[in-house]
Amino acid sequence: MGTNWGFYTTMIGIFSVALLMFSMEKKGELTARQVSITAVLAALCAAGRAVTGVGLLFLQPTMFLVEITGFVYGVQIGFFVGVMTPLISNFFMGQGSWTPFQMLCWGMLGVSGAVVKALFPGAGNKTLTTLCFFWGYLYGAIMDVWQWSVFMRPLTFKTYFLILAAGFSFDSLRAIGNLLFCAALGYQTLKILQYFHKKMDIQYLEDL
Repeated sequence: MGTNWGFYTTMIGIFSVALLMFSMEKKGELTARQVSITAVLAALCAAGRAVTGVGLLFLQPTMFLVEITGFVYGVQIGFFVGVMTPLISNFFMGQGSWTPFQMLCWGMLGVSGAVVKALFPGAGNKTLTTLCFFWGYLYGAIMDVWQWSVFMRPLTFKTYFLILAAGFSFDSLRAIGNLLFCAALGYQTLKILQYFHKKMDIQYLEDL
């Protein structure tokens, strides 16, 4: 009986997400305002993915929002919003052994926005749009690792690249969708989230 690589790959995804969540939590406790904005954005992203994910197939109209969230609010909020997006939306779209890998992908999408902010503080929507475009392919490449380990035998570079090639058109559709959504909506979304971020930083003086 062969090795159940699909099981091991799924467990790697689960432990990776758990480890990253633990690491993010250790970076510092989120304030009540940060928890609130995280919950609202995660619910919004999950709803957007659940509502449009079936009708628009491989288009992900909320990927740009997760990326911009990380850019504006930083690593922690970007990661948690990303992780919660597929976890919540998959209750409507279908949970399965693929969910941990999706959580990992979406979480790292949020982290990538924060990394861009750290490396290029003056970056704007053009940079975020370009990154979101490439995430269309990167998301597919990471998810193909899960699909490859579960469905393909033997597990070789050749069979992985066959999986990658088979999904290239779908990944391209996702990447183009990311580019169009971010180009059309990213600038206003960035301004709105930056506005609320400034409001969160306001400190009220009591007992004056």
